[in-house]
Amino acid sequence: MEDGMRNKNKKKMSGQVVLMVLLASALILTLGLSASRITTTETKIDTDQEMLKKAFNAAESGIDYYMATGSTGVSAYKSGDGSANLQISSIGETRVLYFDEVTMVGQLQYFWLVNHNADGSIGSNYYSTTAGVGNTISVCGSNTSVTPLKIDYFYLDTGNNYAVERTVANTNALGCASFNITSGSRRSLLLTVMPIDLHSKLSIRGAINFPSQGERVSSTGSVSGINNTVTVLNRYRVDLFLTEALVSGGQILSGDDGSGN
Repeated sequence: MEDGMRNKNKKKMSGQVVLMVLLASALILTLGLSASRITTTETKIDTDQEMLKKAFNAAESGIDYYMATGSTGVSAYKSGDGSANLQISSIGETRVLYFDEVTMVGQLQYFWLVNHNADGSIGSNYYSTTAGVGNTISVCGSNTSVTPLKIDYFYLDTGNNYAVERTVANTNALGCASFNITSGSRRSLLLTVMPIDLHSKLSIRGAINFPSQGERVSSTGSVSGINNTVTVLNRYRVDLFLTEALVSGGQILSGDDGSGN
């Protein structure tokens, strides 16, 4: 009788030991799988970050390649295991010009009022100055408080001389100020805006479309299926002679020697 009870207790204890071993093994296995999963995830994150960097570098290289060659389209740029898809679109040709960049106090933001030729030189399609059409431009900032803006309007007069008209205008409660272009004889070239008191994101708005301001170059780099996109604004630059006229505050004759010929 006692031997039977003793054997029964031994079997019961053996079963408990087996159960504890199984539970411990399951716990160790779970912890091992969890640690392996964490390690695998961290490795994947590191790999993805490295691929994103390579894709970013490929996108930047694609932009440099476009600037040098003008090549666009799918896989316009290839190097090693990386490639770039180039998409080009016009900046402007809308009734609102906005570049989504902060112009600091004392710095200039510029807006072209004339088209440019294929080689980047100034064209001859001037922003409309027909009476009642396109001769009022709203100059707006991102601040809703009243603040002064310095506005310089650059144009060609009837004598084919470069001239500039300067004004300081206070914005209204909506952050905009009106600027009027004299209709008729003036051929509009350039409008520059300078914040005086507050940094601002500047824009101009007109009754008709403004000319193109340059190109928006979007490059999507791809490496091993990982993509990264870089977009830059390749805007038409302001030539030195225009800057001189703006600084002078008067007129500059169109001839290099000052003769106007």
